[in-house]
Amino acid sequence: MIKRMTVAMAALGALLLIGTPRVQAQMDPAPVNLLDALGSGDIDATFYGNGDESVKGRIRRSAFGPEKIVVEPGTQFWAQREGLQGMTTLGWVPVDLTRSNIAYVVIPTACTNYNLAAPTPLDRMNPVCCPEPRMAALAEQVGRAHPPQEVAQIAVWAIANNPQWNEIAGLVEAKVQADSPEERTEAAEAYRVQAVQLLRAAGVNPTRFRMFR
Repeated sequence: MIKRMTVAMAALGALLLIGTPRVQAQMDPAPVNLLDALGSGDIDATFYGNGDESVKGRIRRSAFGPEKIVVEPGTQFWAQREGLQGMTTLGWVPVDLTRSNIAYVVIPTACTNYNLAAPTPLDRMNPVCCPEPRMAALAEQVGRAHPPQEVAQIAVWAIANNPQWNEIAGLVEAKVQADSPEERTEAAEAYRVQAVQLLRAAGVNPTRFRMFR
């Protein structure tokens, strides 16, 4: 009798342990990278432009596809119409497919190029791996620090295009809400200083880029 009670208590303890958050987390599969899942055919997805700060998409998993997807920092979305911006993913973007096999997503981005028009909702965007480790590190830091969009955008342009400050200052100033040109210029300079700090926090040396010299 005592032996049977001991076995029963041990079984109950095992069940309770399985239900604890730590064990449950160990049992849950890790999210699958968007590009890996696309490559294996476990999901299909379509993405479209959404202006200069995000990309919209529809992701559908197959019958045995992963229930959790992640878009990694720095993942690029390239417009399929000539003369349009590429877009850089900012931060980690989780996609949950546990309750439905279809998810509609809005992926936060910054423009990869400064001298091209932003893609529209009619423009198809194809995701590709980030080719630049510094860009991936920066994009991950943006997800941690959540700086103003203008600050993230300046840093992305620095890595992707390495322009002089006077080449993009007008674009930054155009985003500033201010009453006078002087105030817009001052605010843009403040954003530039913050971009330097953001790059350093990401482990990227800002002095390698012309706009910060």
